[in-house]
Amino acid sequence: MSNNQLDVVIIGAGLSGSYAALTLKNAGLSVRLVEARDRVGGLTLSVPSPAYGGRVDLGGQWVSPRHTRMQALIARYEVPLVKQFVTGQRACLHGEEVFYGEMGTVPGLSEEERAEYKEAYDKLYAAMDSIADNAWESPDAPRLDSMTYRTWVDSICKPGRVHASMSRMPGAYYGAVPEEISALELIRKLKSCGGPVFMSDTATGGQSSHMMGSQMVSEGMAGELGDAVLLASPVRGVEWSAKGATVHSDRSSFICRHVVLAIPPVMINQIRFDPPLPAKRRLLNQRFPSGRNTKVVTVYDKPFWRKRGLNGNIIATDGSLSATFDIGGTRTDKGILITLFTGRAAYGVDDLSPGDRKAFMLGRLALALGKEAMEPVEFHVQIWADEEWSAGASSPFLVPGALTTYGAEIGAPVGPLHWAGTHMSTEYRGYMEGAVAAGEAAANRILNGSAAAG
Repeated sequence: MSNNQLDVVIIGAGLSGSYAALTLKNAGLSVRLVEARDRVGGLTLSVPSPAYGGRVDLGGQWVSPRHTRMQALIARYEVPLVKQFVTGQRACLHGEEVFYGEMGTVPGLSEEERAEYKEAYDKLYAAMDSIADNAWESPDAPRLDSMTYRTWVDSICKPGRVHASMSRMPGAYYGAVPEEISALELIRKLKSCGGPVFMSDTATGGQSSHMMGSQMVSEGMAGELGDAVLLASPVRGVEWSAKGATVHSDRSSFICRHVVLAIPPVMINQIRFDPPLPAKRRLLNQRFPSGRNTKVVTVYDKPFWRKRGLNGNIIATDGSLSATFDIGGTRTDKGILITLFTGRAAYGVDDLSPGDRKAFMLGRLALALGKEAMEPVEFHVQIWADEEWSAGASSPFLVPGALTTYGAEIGAPVGPLHWAGTHMSTEYRGYMEGAVAAGEAAANRILNGSAAAG
């Protein structure tokens, strides 16, 4: 084949697209990984921190021992991995009130509210248990997909702090507000990730360890792919037929047998397809939006909160922030906090002026941890909704009615077109592990199809 005639073109050099490209290349296929940004990594972004002396992450960074694909990549590319620091108490903001308590609890709840919280979690896990592998085939799927997650929480909780705590989940896991996401969609995502207890577990669960430089994984894969990676080259059009496709980007065009689109559905709909995608696929993409996710890293001379018996973890039932974590571990004497503003919390800060945004963000930290939080030596902020090629938060979500209408077709190829990205994964959706799992699945569909054709 010539330079511009390939087996596969992969659009999007995040974790999913990069893993698909590397899997296909290692299987002997000719590939080209085309990326609109001038960097690889997608929704992982690791920036230098002179005060820390390393890189800090403005995108995804947490992994569990169960995330076996990511763990292998972390070891392969020697990415720094730090055990999540949890020694001490966490803080919870209820408006301007601050309460402190153990990890795994919602500090500030009364005895009656704690009982209500347990009952709500029992109902959530019962709903998860009722979900079939193909969620749209579940007996209760029509009812759950006909309502938003907010409506479902209304049905199991009275207004108050427990209701607010349960309503945090769409923001935490999708960057969505509870009024816009399908209840079935959120419940099936929780099940695919092991459930919210595992997802928030800091011992062996979804928040047990974090990388300090997660973009190094994609950079490592790009190093192995070499000249197969084409950056700063947005794809504008795809001509396709049953026999293959021609992909047109700003820098080149490629003829290929298969295309993998490892980008959010919102971004897929910005590409011109000739012929147009089938109506069901276009309409599915319209019902598969991205939420909002803003991340802040603050670096301090010392982790001052630890002397007060605090572990740096903050949650809020008032929607002012999603979560704060101490990511300094024990390998540095610096204090390093990350704070997530997702879903409703992101809407509260994204449109502020830079000065007002910083003051508000630091004010939340100071309320929970002490006035020293107002004076970081470094302040990094990433508003993902403002990134041209990101379209928002890390895991697109389905609106009510979409899953029961399109569920069986979500992963189905269209001619030579295949889909990847963490939102396409059947396991650990929204995590980096889900991204590489979806990339692997797309690559295997192509390899298995090529084998069958041969």
